[in-house]
Amino acid sequence: MSLRAFHIVFVIVTIVLSLYVALWGIREYTQERSTGALTLGLLFLVLSVVMMVYGKKVFVKLRDLP
Repeated sequence: MSLRAFHIVFVIVTIVLSLYVALWGIREYTQERSTGALTLGLLFLVLSVVMMVYGKKVFVKLRDLP
C-alpha cells in the first residue's frame, strides 16, 4: 500500500470514527443529561467536519502528484 493510499484510508477512517463518537456523545447527552457527553459529541462533530475539509484538500493535492 502506498503512502498516498494509506493517507486517504487513514483520513476516511478518522472521519467515520469521529462521527461515531460524536453521535455516541449526543445520544448519551439525551439519555443522561451529561454536559460532558454533549461537549464530547460537539467536539468530535467539529473534528469530523474539519477532517472532511482537510481530506478534500489533501485528496485534490495527492491526485495531482505523479
